[in-house]
This record gives sequence, structure tokens and C-alpha cells, in this order.
Amino acid sequence: MLGNFEYTRIRSIDEGCRALADAKEAGAVLAGGTDLLVEIRNGLKSPKLLVDCKALDDLHVLDTSPEKTTIGASVTLNRLIENRTFRGHYPALADALESIGTYQLRNRATVSGNICNGSPAADSAPVLLVLDATVHVHGVGGPRVIPIADFFAGVKRTALNPDEIVTSITLPVNAGRRTSFLKQQRIKGHDLAVVNAAGAYDPETREVRLAIGSCAPTPVLLDPIPMDVSDLAASINHAVSLVQRSVSPISDVRASAGYRNAVLPVLVTRILRELLDPGGEA
Repeated sequence: MLGNFEYTRIRSIDEGCRALADAKEAGAVLAGGTDLLVEIRNGLKSPKLLVDCKALDDLHVLDTSPEKTTIGASVTLNRLIENRTFRGHYPALADALESIGTYQLRNRATVSGNICNGSPAADSAPVLLVLDATVHVHGVGGPRVIPIADFFAGVKRTALNPDEIVTSITLPVNAGRRTSFLKQQRIKGHDLAVVNAAGAYDPETREVRLAIGSCAPTPVLLDPIPMDVSDLAASINHAVSLVQRSVSPISDVRASAGYRNAVLPVLVTRILRELLDPGGEA
């Protein structure tokens, strides 16, 4: 048996927020369900109420303007991956999303669901961090905006209140920025990250943003790092050193702390060489 819970299919965000508030921290939002239903089946979560928001048209909006892109909370990963405009603006994020699960799962899974799960290994998280994404949420007290850097609160914990629902994620558009994402996993095919990392380089400021996943209780975003392209080796070594001092890998069922510590500088070095290579892809 999957679980013993009540189910409601909401017709508005306000209705969903009130239902979650009435559930008194025993409610859960059902959108894609690719993480939630597995956790219920495995006994890791036991909500008393599932609030199904898939029927809300506003949550399926995908809109790109010259300044920003808005991703509704119910927009599926495959819809983003297969959108040429989105991939053109955010190639590293498209790569990260394509590394999540199987094609069939990505027909249901969402970016909002990936971050709301609160996993330190969420593949979208490092790229969203270096892109300065913002998370738009709504609760019984109304809407609010959470910078992605403030969204993750610990292993399987986020900044969301029990009555709040994510409505969208927004990303700024920066045509000159170069981005990159890499992931190390145990097996070929779909698997959770042993280590994942993303970088964004702005040729105008000559600064790089780096974010690391699966190496701390939450994904880690470093402060902007100035890069001296005339001494690339020294700049990369400095950045790698900063990364290593900013994370605290542990041993778990996927990998040992020693393995993570060995893989991390390799991924970061590869990302930086791609970002700082004038002939590299944006």
C-alpha cells in the first residue's frame, strides 16, 4: 500500500495554501510527484494530505523576456530541455536537467520539485545558484520571493513554510555569461550525483561564480572569484583551493568522503577551463 492520506485537487493557489495550513505541517504538495511518491512508498514521508496543484494553468507558464525567464512550478524538465530558446539562454541548466532521471521521469519531474525536495545532491541546484535564480512562493499570508541562495536550509529542508507553495522560478537573462555544469555519478545512465558542480563566468567583470552539490548539508555557493586570465593556472588553483575550504564531504552509500574530495578539484578544474577558454562554449 502506498500510504494512507487524504487527497485534494485544488482550483487556486489560495485554496491549496489554506489546505496546507489546515493540515498543520502534515500536508504535502503533489506536482510531478517523482520524489514525493517514492518517499511515501519507502516510508520516508507519511503526509496526511496531498494537495494536487497540477490543474492550475498559472503553474504551467514558461515565459522568456529580454530581462528574465519565468518557469512555472509545474513546467516539466523535458519541456525546458527541448525548448530552443531556454537552452540557448541556459545551456548548463539544460544539461543539468537532462542528467536527472530517465526521459519518462522528466516528463513528470519539475525544477521546482527538484529543489523543494531539499536534497544536497539536487542537480539543478548548483546551476540555479550561479545564475542567481529567485523562487516565488505563496502562502496564507500572501506571496514572497526567496533568493535561491537562501532557499536551502539543510538536508531535506528548505525555507518554505508549511502553508507555502512554490509558484515559479525566475532567472535573469545575461547573453554574455558563460556557464557550465558537470556531474560525477556511480554508474552510467541515471543516478544521483556523487559530486555535482556549476560555474558562471562574466567576461566583463572577469569574475566566476561556483556552486557545489553533494559535498555539504546544502548546495554551496561561493562568493564571486576574480580570475586572472593571463595566469590561468594560478587562477584555477586559487579557485579550487577556495572550493575545497568551502565544503565538507561525508561518506554515505554513494561514495566516501575521500572519493568526493578527490573528484571535486577535477570537476572544478574542468569547469573553469571550459569557462575561461576563449573558444569554449557559452
